[in-house]
Amino acid sequence: MPQPIPEDLDPTTPLRAKAYFFILPIVAWAALFAWAQLDIANEGTFYEKYSLPIMAFWLGLCWIGLLLPKWVHFHTVERGVFWSAALLMILNIYYNLRALKSEGLWNSSLWIAVVFVLAYFVFAPRRAWLVSLGVFSGFVGAGLLALLPQALQGLPIDQNAVVQLYVSQLSYLVLFRLLVLSKEHSLRVRLEAAQLYALAHTDPLTQIANRRSIMEALHRALEQNQQTGQPLSLVLLDLDRFKQINDQYGHEAGDRVLVHTAQVLRQNLRQSDVLGRWGGEEFVLVLPNTTLQEAQQLCQRLQQQLAANPLDNLRPVSASFGVATAVPGDTPDHLISRADTAMYLSKQAGGNRVEVA
Repeated sequence: MPQPIPEDLDPTTPLRAKAYFFILPIVAWAALFAWAQLDIANEGTFYEKYSLPIMAFWLGLCWIGLLLPKWVHFHTVERGVFWSAALLMILNIYYNLRALKSEGLWNSSLWIAVVFVLAYFVFAPRRAWLVSLGVFSGFVGAGLLALLPQALQGLPIDQNAVVQLYVSQLSYLVLFRLLVLSKEHSLRVRLEAAQLYALAHTDPLTQIANRRSIMEALHRALEQNQQTGQPLSLVLLDLDRFKQINDQYGHEAGDRVLVHTAQVLRQNLRQSDVLGRWGGEEFVLVLPNTTLQEAQQLCQRLQQQLAANPLDNLRPVSASFGVATAVPGDTPDHLISRADTAMYLSKQAGGNRVEVA
């Protein structure tokens, strides 16, 4: 199962901060607007009279905290918004159910489920689920405190309204959880598919394309070559006297040389070029939109880079290069065969050469 992302490394944090920056003033204004519409003199409790302006004031403080990131951490602001909203909704349920007989369900009850949505923005999914359950338990506790005295006094209770209130919130709670679980499962499946694809198409030692991946890339490049007429070149290169390195320094040193060679080659290629390990100490370069002359010049630069960048205390490695360019009606096997023949000629001539098919 994927590990939770540390808060300081969460890539969504800047986006959430911007969202809060614009949303908090709007919500604070909405709270003040709703409060202004109330007949304060006839409101019966402190909550009904002053909860909205207090909430607006608190959200204003949280918004100021966003302006002072050096002194107030964003996650402190975010949690402040969440827990204040949760407390407000718990108090809303308590006072609403106390006045249910005379006033029915308040319009503000429409906003209660926002707490469950907000939880999944503020906390990691598992913790958000536990926090949501805790908040719902607070809703239940508030309802019991409000309704139990009325029941003991034999006062009538609008059971339908109470059931509608709690079943709707429980439904939102469960649906949000199921939605997040579905998204997590979908993401996990995509990650596993990407990992399997990488394992099937990546050389495990050098972390570059393997033979299968190179053949797929060459097929695509040849199709584009035949359709557009853009040049396409292929390079096969074989490290010279690699067996001596294994015999003298051991296979571990040989593996390090292969990894180092792959890094040197990759650093000198374009993003559109494809580098792969053909097998053993052989590497292959698929060079789209590259003429035969340009491929030769690239191989000469790679010769220089390999010579100028030895690995640790080992002698610089050299390679025998074979270059071929695509012709009309070419196939991957024919193109590879010509490059392989040119590389063989380079090795026969003593290595550290660039031969052209």
